[in-house]
Amino acid sequence: MKDSTKSIETQSALIDDRNFLRDIAGRFLQNILEEEFIDQIGASRYERNIERQSYRNGNYERQLKTRVGNIELIVPRDRDGIFRTELFQRYQRNEKALVLALAEMYFRGVSTRKVTQIVEELCGHGISKSQVSELAKHLDKDLEEWRNRPLKNDYAYLLLDAIYQKVREGGRVMSVATFVAVGITKLGVREVIGIRVATSEHKSEWKSFLRSLKERGMKNPEFIASDDHDGLRESIVEELTNAMWQRCQVHYMRNFSGKLNQKQKTVFIPLLRNVLHAGDLESANKAKEILLDKLLENGLEEVAEWIEETIDDTLNVFNLPVEHRKRIRSTNMLERLNEEIRRRSRVVRIFPNRKSCTRLQTAICQEISESWEGRRYLAFEGLD
Repeated sequence: MKDSTKSIETQSALIDDRNFLRDIAGRFLQNILEEEFIDQIGASRYERNIERQSYRNGNYERQLKTRVGNIELIVPRDRDGIFRTELFQRYQRNEKALVLALAEMYFRGVSTRKVTQIVEELCGHGISKSQVSELAKHLDKDLEEWRNRPLKNDYAYLLLDAIYQKVREGGRVMSVATFVAVGITKLGVREVIGIRVATSEHKSEWKSFLRSLKERGMKNPEFIASDDHDGLRESIVEELTNAMWQRCQVHYMRNFSGKLNQKQKTVFIPLLRNVLHAGDLESANKAKEILLDKLLENGLEEVAEWIEETIDDTLNVFNLPVEHRKRIRSTNMLERLNEEIRRRSRVVRIFPNRKSCTRLQTAICQEISESWEGRRYLAFEGLD
């Protein structure tokens, strides 16, 4: 009985007591500050070593608005002004993204009172329309700087895709394409390196987007994966010369499935899967011949002709190390990112303008990209 009572009390503290969560968050954030300070100064409190960069010189108080209320933090100082923390900037940027996502509800006719209540519950403080407007100005500047930042890393792989959002323009609702580019560095780390809202997936739009990546410092990647969109494919050939292109195998499987009836799918989809998931290129080509023969035997000449003309573009992945093939043979990773963008922008449904659409999607991409920092997606060590 005592254990049950303690469990109920603990659950009550965790769920209902905002102060309890605020204290935990406060201690956690304070520890981050101390660890950052020690790392930058090169020594713990009272520690003496030859690598020490500076010495403590008091502290100051800083208030951080969070989803569990206002947190008072003690920020350490050093004599030489070396210490700089990214804690406040990064934390508050994520807070701003959340607030702006909710603020978009204003444009859908949701009352100010309801939106303010939601923001207050999630962030620990309310917000007015004028505050939203001011917040948007500051955030737009930060997001534009992030979108246009120099690309200093060397990218082995590039994944490209587009998603569509509804935007109100000129008194009517139209669909606009959002181009998203993810680079995988030669250290195996992912990074969202480009996002742009465009009118369509026309070749000129894709070319402009790819050119902007190069102007920001992106060198030609060795390998590119994308869907087979005419405008995108032609832009890759013209703008990213010498890069090997991989047609997304998942999209290809869907395209193939659309050419078959239900009974034919049960026969031929496993045969195509044998081609795409083969152990090496030689095995894939043998499996391709089996698939083509079977299609011709069943009178599916047009489908067989389509396979012959297109399938080689899905097999370029066999030029990569076997350890990388599973993750690069399709754009599934990028599609998961796009799905997260859709999920988190669903509250808006129809954006009031293109600027609003760009703002929210960029904020989401920046947050996700920063969460990938330091997390290796692919290993390059020991590969031939």
